[in-house]
Parts: sequence; structure tokens; C-alpha cells
Amino acid sequence: MSKAALGGTPGPGWSFAVVLTGQDGFSPDQARGFQPLSEDFQFGVCTPEAVAAANPICAVDPTTVPKAMDILTPDGTAQADVLNPLNPAVVIPAVTIP
Repeated sequence: MSKAALGGTPGPGWSFAVVLTGQDGFSPDQARGFQPLSEDFQFGVCTPEAVAAANPICAVDPTTVPKAMDILTPDGTAQADVLNPLNPAVVIPAVTIP
């Protein structure tokens, strides 16, 4: 993509939301999904240790987990807090260029 496609050169005041997913060429949205525990070609919501410890996140329906493996967050914002599927809604914050 050229800078012109953005309507100008990114600079101070511009904001970006960046999300990394796992690619899956066979799913409708092309993003790899989650299962309770990891499987071939599926990410796991929990580890066996987390299941044994009765971590509440392990009870979440895996089809409702955000299909995000990594995100950029603004200073002072924890990635784990943003992507926590126990939250009422997952909203990816934008990071503003200073």
C-alpha cells in the first residue's frame, strides 16, 4: 500500500490498531480459531494446568474468544486485560503516534 492510500503520510496524531492473528485458509474469516485446549490447527484457550486450577477463563466458550494472538496497546494498557474474554466486550485500542 502506498502512503497516498492513507490520505497522507502518517505522523503525529495518527492512530493505529494492530492485531496479529493465526491464518487459517479454510475458515470463512481466514483466522485460526480456538478450542478449550490446543489441537492441531487450533489454538487453546487454556493449558492443562489452567484447567486443573479451575481458571475461570477455561469455562469460556472458545467460539467467543477474540481471534487475536498479539496486539499493540497504548502505554499502561495490558494486552491480557484487553483480550480477556471474560470482559463484556473486547475492544482493541488504537495506539496514537506522538
